[in-house]
Amino acid sequence: MATPEPAVVSVELAAGHEPVQLRWEPLANEDGGTVAKESPWELESEPDWSHLEGIRLVSARFDDGAVLGVAALRPREARGHGDDLVIARLIDAHGEETTTSDALVSVEYDAGGTPRRLGIELWPEPDSAPRRVAADREGESEARSPEGRDAVAMRFRLDGTAGSGLYEVIRPH
Repeated sequence: MATPEPAVVSVELAAGHEPVQLRWEPLANEDGGTVAKESPWELESEPDWSHLEGIRLVSARFDDGAVLGVAALRPREARGHGDDLVIARLIDAHGEETTTSDALVSVEYDAGGTPRRLGIELWPEPDSAPRRVAADREGESEARSPEGRDAVAMRFRLDGTAGSGLYEVIRPH
């Protein structure tokens, strides 16, 4: 299995403003398939929260060695997940990256407001059928952190292959 290289992704929220830069270091997850507790995502610098409502991050490693990293940034004026700016990296076990022309992250919440299911659609080409990734919460989620970052352990599925990872939300604090 190839080990994906860390990457810095840059997302421009508004023309003339500093882009949001995030560093993604794919999950190692070599401890028998347990979900990693530490995030592979880091903010390279503090975003301009006046233009940003929140950042949703997904990271997963699948049993075949593939990894997935998704960053969905929600601008202040967004009406829903269709307005998010989404960057996705899907890298197979051999290190080959599937490029995406578009991506969408949907979240289902329980009665207490905690994420319990994820649906991710990745379009390799604008007119192609999307690749679908699904995830379900694993156990109880961590308490809301004072730093404005929440994390939920998830069990993932992609093309019949199981995986594990995290769903995180970063909000202004």
